Amino acid sequence: MDAAELKRLLDLSVRAAQTPAGMLLDYFMDRALRVERKGDGSPVSIADREAETAIRDVLQGDSVASGFDVLGEEFGEKGSKSPYRWLIDPIDGTRSFVNRIPLFGTIVALEDRETGKALIGVIHLPTLNRTYSAAQGLGSFCNGRAVSVSRESDLETSIVATGDIAQFVSAGCEGMFRALAGVCPYLRGYTDCFGHTLVIDGSVGAMIDPALNPWDAAATQVLVEEAGGTVITRPSRVEHKIDALFGAPKLVERLVDLLHF
Repeated sequence: MDAAELKRLLDLSVRAAQTPAGMLLDYFMDRALRVERKGDGSPVSIADREAETAIRDVLQGDSVASGFDVLGEEFGEKGSKSPYRWLIDPIDGTRSFVNRIPLFGTIVALEDRETGKALIGVIHLPTLNRTYSAAQGLGSFCNGRAVSVSRESDLETSIVATGDIAQFVSAGCEGMFRALAGVCPYLRGYTDCFGHTLVIDGSVGAMIDPALNPWDAAATQVLVEEAGGTVITRPSRVEHKIDALFGAPKLVERLVDLLHF
């Protein structure tokens, strides 16, 4: 795929990620929103399903993109093993969303099926009106402004973020959390894609996020790498999920040694 087509598909991805924003904000303010529970206990609502439908409609309306497979959190996978695959998380941070915490986002990524790597990544944060976008070889941006990861190298002075402690428990990584707490005095719980964006624009030095689904991590991979950062993943102890460590290269290097990641 050449740079011109990649840029065109990046613009499409941005439009797709932004499309459900108004509807999500309306549902976010609705105190009567009915919340259900999935089999794993995580929350879901009609907002998740309507948002994913809206995103799929945008992608399927494009003459090229409509031929790619689609994997979304709410409606699973559709397609016939095309070379490229869209990954969609309509509301990343649903637990925040249903509790009226304004730190949730919409994720759209395009993956090269042969390499397993993301070519395009977009994270849109509706309540903050921020859109992070990147494509392989084209840089990483927030609302059109180039961004880069932190240049910090000292764990003792850097802010390091983590996902929820429940993720560490489910992935059998409680020891890793304790090790972080013992070394990083500025360890903070900036969860979900909001935490990821803080790493992408250099506000947070690095993040450790275990037990992620494919649609949680694909966009972050290309966004962090295009912002000059390092991304390391490994199979999680939770089946079909991955553990991710990403951020400023020198901080990631130190964390790999500390956590035996």
